[in-house]
Amino acid sequence: MANTSKLIWLLALTLLVAGTLSGIAWYNNRANTLTKAVVVYPEPRPLKAMALTDAEGQPFTEQRFQDHWSLVFVGYTYCPDICPTTLSDLARIYPELTRLSDKTQVVFVSADPGRDTPERLKAYTAHFNPDFIAATAEHAQLMPAVQQLGLIYGVHERGEQDYLVDHSASIALINPDAQLHASFRPVFDEGSGIPLVDGQLLLQDLERIIARWRG
Repeated sequence: MANTSKLIWLLALTLLVAGTLSGIAWYNNRANTLTKAVVVYPEPRPLKAMALTDAEGQPFTEQRFQDHWSLVFVGYTYCPDICPTTLSDLARIYPELTRLSDKTQVVFVSADPGRDTPERLKAYTAHFNPDFIAATAEHAQLMPAVQQLGLIYGVHERGEQDYLVDHSASIALINPDAQLHASFRPVFDEGSGIPLVDGQLLLQDLERIIARWRG
């Protein structure tokens, strides 16, 4: 009888330990799961050559992404809603972004080279954070550069002085090997009704992506 009780106790202990380990594994798996707000490419995509110009008038090529985690957003300075809201949110979480990696950089690519001069781009991004980088180019160079980032834009009524530019609201993530690694997707903000990337989810996902990097 004593032996039977001992076996039952050992079995119960074994099941308890197994259940605890399974619970820990389940919890860790959930803790490391990315949200639906990000799409990570199964194989990071190497960037092809690009020839942009930054707000300092210096060449901005694909080499500027090397050794950095780069968050790239496409827009224009005359944008009435998505751009200022997105850049404000990135500025708000920027201290946390740089705590995740001191190699993090935010790059604003203007899809409106006709109006967005280097001087205007510099002043615009500095309004949000002086560390933000801005770049643009003529459409012949700009369009393929934007498309390889998984982003798009389109200019309407280009002949008019005041025109709008349709553009992606997503934020592309370039890894330190200058490869397109992921895309943070927007959702429609309940208050404004415009598509925006959730900054807190971006932080959450980026932390897990960096932790897995070359893990």
